[in-house]
Amino acid sequence: MTIGAIKMRKTIIISIILLAAFLESPSAFLLVDNCPVSSPCTCSGSSGSSYIRCDSKSLTSIPAIKQSSYHVNKLYLYFYTNKLSIIFNNAFRNFSSVNASEIDLRLDGNKIKTIETNAFSGIENTTNLQLQSNNLTTLPLAIGNLFKLRSLNILDNPLHSLDESVMSNIGRSLISLSIDFNHFTEWPHELHFLRVLHSLSVNHIPFSHLDIHAFHGFEQTLTYLSVKESKLGKVPFAICYLSHLSSFEFSYNSNLQENKSSILEPCSRKLTSVTTLKLDSNNLHIFPDMFSLFPSLTSVSLYNNKLQYIENSKVPSDSKLTFLSLQLNHFERIPYALNKLKSLRTIYILENHITTIETPDLAGLTSLMILNINRNPITYISPNAFRHNPYLSYIALEHTHLDHVPVAVTNVTSLAYFYLSGVPIDCTCDGMSYLKQWNVSTISTFKANCASSSETIKTYIMNALQACP
Repeated sequence: MTIGAIKMRKTIIISIILLAAFLESPSAFLLVDNCPVSSPCTCSGSSGSSYIRCDSKSLTSIPAIKQSSYHVNKLYLYFYTNKLSIIFNNAFRNFSSVNASEIDLRLDGNKIKTIETNAFSGIENTTNLQLQSNNLTTLPLAIGNLFKLRSLNILDNPLHSLDESVMSNIGRSLISLSIDFNHFTEWPHELHFLRVLHSLSVNHIPFSHLDIHAFHGFEQTLTYLSVKESKLGKVPFAICYLSHLSSFEFSYNSNLQENKSSILEPCSRKLTSVTTLKLDSNNLHIFPDMFSLFPSLTSVSLYNNKLQYIENSKVPSDSKLTFLSLQLNHFERIPYALNKLKSLRTIYILENHITTIETPDLAGLTSLMILNINRNPITYISPNAFRHNPYLSYIALEHTHLDHVPVAVTNVTSLAYFYLSGVPIDCTCDGMSYLKQWNVSTISTFKANCASSSETIKTYIMNALQACP
């Protein structure tokens, strides 16, 4: 085949690929080639989605759009991080000419104080609206005109009230709401109109208690609940009515303290649907009795608390937990109670005060695959520390106080990822003779360098160490 023929063949193949892409989503290409907004805005598109990007352009108003007659499955309108303060009536009217089935509208990171009632005329089929980090004090009536709205983020606004008619209108379709209550004087009853809500993120609740019917209206539909930076001293009893809740986050609540009384209000039944729990950055000194209320937990994070020990009675032997984060606490030893977690696969216990890992510490974790214990002042690891962990494939011991590669690591037959960066290890024949028979070639990621050179420890073991007498 001649060079000319080969070039012709490549040209034909490229043309076929472009034609196939065009046939799959011709409108996306047309919108890019004939961008309906002028500079500094830009257009892009692929696979039935088109983007009109006017973000971070110091805009003070929504730019005009040229008439077009394209159809796209989803249109992304990005106007975030500008200098918008008012969205006037009919600001988006001509955007309707793009004829999108769904619209994702981002207005976050502006200075918006006012959105006029007919501001969203022409894009009433908006499904996702991002308004976080603006200056809105009440929910604009214009939002009530978005008859297909599924997701609304209005965090970091000085809201002090919710309009009942707006909530009633969007309550038929809204499945995700993120909102700040910092300036509210009471829990807004208008939330009860959200009859199909799946996800609720609430920040800065300024009161210490919630009414037991706070989640009335969506008790049967809510699957995700996040409460952050509140004044609540306990997990509210209102969650007891959330029969389908699967993921619950209660974080950054400085008033939450486990003491003689539990942080969990007693429910008349166990919440067996909850599988994921986050209690990060609270003020917990004692490990919470969480399994009694949430017996089906598979993932738990207790990041950045003040935990020092775990009572054996608070860990059930039949737990289904597979992931546990105890990062940034005050543990001086790996809690022995964790050995009851036979299904645990991943544990993050980095940035604590652990100095040794003894043989019994991980003996019961027979399913353990990932152990991250970075940034602990570890000076000693028992040679048999990982003897009972046959599936252990990831070990992270970075920035510890070790001065050698632990013998225990060499006995881990399934090891694939090993991290020892930040540990000063001298690579010498005498100091590493015990590693000569270690087959490090099976470790795909081995991050550790010799202290006196830029050579990696893996390379040293495979080459220089083998030449040692």
